[in-house]
Amino acid sequence: MQSMKEIREALHQALNKRLEPIGFKYKTSEHSHIRPTAIGRESFHVAYLYYDHLCVAADVAVRFDELEDLLNATRSWLSPRERRSTYSLGAELGNIAGTGYRRWDVLSLDEVERVADDVVASFRSIGLPYLERASSLESAYRLLATPGRAAWLHAPIHWDRAQCLVGLALLTGRKNELPRIVDDCVRMLEELKDPNLKDFLGFLDKMGIKR
Repeated sequence: MQSMKEIREALHQALNKRLEPIGFKYKTSEHSHIRPTAIGRESFHVAYLYYDHLCVAADVAVRFDELEDLLNATRSWLSPRERRSTYSLGAELGNIAGTGYRRWDVLSLDEVERVADDVVASFRSIGLPYLERASSLESAYRLLATPGRAAWLHAPIHWDRAQCLVGLALLTGRKNELPRIVDDCVRMLEELKDPNLKDFLGFLDKMGIKR
């Protein structure tokens, strides 16, 4: 009888075979397929889920080194290794497509090649265009500054999204707009009664940003 471990390893190898030719190489420490960029890196992460059979889900993310260095300088709870592994924004493929969370069932070794083809096809049609849309600091700012759920899609943790937005505003030369951006972020967190509002205000203090 085939074990889920055997099926997972076969699927992992099948995905590697399809992703390496387009520049995505598996990085064990992040459990993700990584492609470097001039200003950071892109990630395609496949999550292996165990029920009575193996399932997989997939998401993409973008890291801007300059932004993460800026934000992580205030995150004393992260180790140096953890700081090198943070990402700036990203989303699950089904949510990007607007169809809701998606997973693939892998019932046997016989289904590995088909599932690998389907996962990579979804990555090409959904994930790669997303990575292109989020490929610069300017485009990332516009995505996170979009009102409502559209911004939540890219960074679902509200106070973390607020930090990213402030950092991106600084890095894209929006210092004159910063008071409005900060006020909007504080108002959002207050309206949501977000328990991390205090942490966001502490972040502003560490950044030397006055309200």
